[in-house]
Amino acid sequence: GMEKEWKADTGYVSLLFRSVNTLLLARKISKSIKKLERELEESPNLDEEDRQARWTALHRNNARLAHQHILRYRGFLTKVGQAASVKAGELPEAWVDELRGLQDELPVSAIKEVKQTVRQDLGK
Repeated sequence: GMEKEWKADTGYVSLLFRSVNTLLLARKISKSIKKLERELEESPNLDEEDRQARWTALHRNNARLAHQHILRYRGFLTKVGQAASVKAGELPEAWVDELRGLQDELPVSAIKEVKQTVRQDLGK
């Protein structure tokens, strides 16, 4: 029933697929950051407000991509997203806002499982 519904399929193929897609997304995000850094270097006369606006837009877009990815692959990615939304101070604000929604979008059974997994990971 409910318990099985949200659990991502954990066959080898789907694990591999998930890992590859996660790596591709990470690379895409990394490239987008480097691209913006280059663009800003080439535009030294942009004022600070414009720079901040460009970064905010980029972070918001990347966070949204990550959010969709997490919902698609659930499981360990959800754990990552929820951990990220809790460690608010270390992430850009746009990421925190976007990932906070994960707390509400998952069924209670998922949250319980996530907490349990995190506890296990921390050896508690």
